[in-house]
Amino acid sequence: MGRAKKFDPDVAVERAVDAFRVRGYGETSPQELADRMGIGKGSLYHAFGSKHELFLKSLEHYADQSLAELKAVMEGPEPIRDRVRRLLESFVDADLRDPDRCGCLIVNSVAELHDREDPASRFLGRSLENSESVIRTALVAAQAAGEIDADRDPAALAGLVQAAMVGLRVLVKTTDDRARLALIVDATVQTL
Repeated sequence: MGRAKKFDPDVAVERAVDAFRVRGYGETSPQELADRMGIGKGSLYHAFGSKHELFLKSLEHYADQSLAELKAVMEGPEPIRDRVRRLLESFVDADLRDPDRCGCLIVNSVAELHDREDPASRFLGRSLENSESVIRTALVAAQAAGEIDADRDPAALAGLVQAAMVGLRVLVKTTDDRARLALIVDATVQTL
């Protein structure tokens, strides 16, 4: 008979997300993960298999939460430009409040990982496709409601909004200049 787990795996994964956000996949050691998660290194391997498998679980957990938050904003009742502004400003506000300026685990991991054959890289690609799809769906609906000109390409606009999201998440790591970031938000919203 196996011993009962002495930790909550969901809480452990959330703590692993924080560790990977702060230091990245490559710079986060198994011991740091175990310490952050409040478990022994043996328990980490027993419960999650490997650092890489824990990373995949962390990415999945973070991506699921992020996609749900994105859907909540993009499916809201406000005009599309207000929703996009709220979305972009929420990233700027959250990242500026973060003393570590960790940013987004998805964006950070895309920048860190280069092997397209790695399961994490493939997952990250799908995650970005999923978020772009949510944005595109909202833009198509807004176009049908007359909020966006009929001759505009919703897929291109969704790509622009996603590029602004990613760019802002990166820029906030390098600047405290809220006015500069606000200009990017304004330009993105005006382009719609």
